[in-house]
Amino acid sequence: MIETIFGVHWLSFTVHAPREEAFTIYDGLFKKTFGELEDLGNGGRGFKEIYHGLLEFKIYLTPAKDTGDEYFHFDIPGQACEFMSWKYFQRLESLISSSYPNGHKYTRIDIAFDNCPFSPQKVEDAIIENKVRSLAKRESLEIHKSPFASKDNGEEGTYTVYFGSRSSERMIRVYDKRGFTRLELELKDERANLVAMELFKADDISKWYEIMIGHLRDFVDFDTEWWSEFIGNMGRAWAILSSPKEIEIERILNWLDHQVMPALSVVVDTQPEALLKALLERGRERRGSKYNLLLDNKDKS
Repeated sequence: MIETIFGVHWLSFTVHAPREEAFTIYDGLFKKTFGELEDLGNGGRGFKEIYHGLLEFKIYLTPAKDTGDEYFHFDIPGQACEFMSWKYFQRLESLISSSYPNGHKYTRIDIAFDNCPFSPQKVEDAIIENKVRSLAKRESLEIHKSPFASKDNGEEGTYTVYFGSRSSERMIRVYDKRGFTRLELELKDERANLVAMELFKADDISKWYEIMIGHLRDFVDFDTEWWSEFIGNMGRAWAILSSPKEIEIERILNWLDHQVMPALSVVVDTQPEALLKALLERGRERRGSKYNLLLDNKDKS
């Protein structure tokens, strides 16, 4: 039996408090992992300011509409969540519940299951064959196939199944882009708040899989052998293997390798070394604050 691996893949929450409190939360819980915050210099999503850390960790500050209510919003996307252990989430819940007992709310949480013992095709077939019990309507089924797109493991062809309305509080995605099958349960609004509170107040990570499976089955259940195998699994929490900074550097290196190196090799082979040094210096002058999160303080100037 293949071991299913589970974890939180997205978390968003809003806190009703002065903007300075957002930095207090970040510095106390997230700064060590995701680095210094950088001001993006623009707003969005109904806020005048956006600050970001590594792996697109974002804080939205200063509501665009002055209603007399001060609040801010945190968005912690999938890859950033993968670097947060269950104790991280436990500390977050403890902090904001005690500091803002009636002034915080989780607005989105995505729960992911990796190495599922089924394919997106099997999920599609089960829904078409009506071997599914769900609050979602069958017409909400969407299929995205890319026969020539590459999976992360190099295999050709990707397949994604969506089930549930995107405007509702619950939906699932099942896809194989990573080379294995991942199932994601996306929860929003009141449902997200309910599930996040239940998970983060659990006193041990061993209880997470049961809680997650319970809420997943509350939304969708399949009458198939592969589903029985999946829900009967014990599951194992994601292991953190590297750091956000290392992931960002690796992403830049991969981009350089695929997009820049052929052209750069021509410059290196045809131009004097002095020109290459001058180009590097111009790059340092022009990079601004975008890459400060990846540099040591002494290298930022």
